[in-house]
Amino acid sequence: MLALAASGGDRDALQTLLERNWLWLKGMVIARVYRLDLIDDILQDICIKVIDKIDTLKEPERFRPWLATIARREIVNFRRQQARKSALLQQLQQRAEVPESVGLHQAHWSQQACDSIVEALKRIPEKYREVFILKYIKDYSYVQIAEALDIPFTTVQIRLTRSRRMIYDMVQERMRHRNDPR
Repeated sequence: MLALAASGGDRDALQTLLERNWLWLKGMVIARVYRLDLIDDILQDICIKVIDKIDTLKEPERFRPWLATIARREIVNFRRQQARKSALLQQLQQRAEVPESVGLHQAHWSQQACDSIVEALKRIPEKYREVFILKYIKDYSYVQIAEALDIPFTTVQIRLTRSRRMIYDMVQERMRHRNDPR
């Protein structure tokens, strides 16, 4: 009855359904992902999909299998994103020796500066790192980044601005420590 009500637009019924299936769903995600620090993000993505797609539930009595299908798809999407991020980070590390990859002339960069940028990039939160890599290593446009990450255009702008600021601050801090006579 809850699934039927939820598929008809009853948000309270949907919330109750998710609450009743939460531990099972969380266990399913943990069993397939192995990264406890990312479980909440994946569960959030699953919930968003469920909210968006609940009106497509054709057989309310099969809510749990339907939910499991959504969860498996989100886990696959997550793994693909992780693989892309890992590949991009490797490319960044390889290209750190060639400053043109970030759009600047090689004469302006020392290996030390490149290393500082790579280290800073590794330390910033993942959501900022991925937009930075897509923009400055893969040369994606803001629109392409928004589509690839399934986030709004304005979020791309904000994350790029913040990522550049975080990297700049970390590099400056690292340079100050290197130049500190103590």
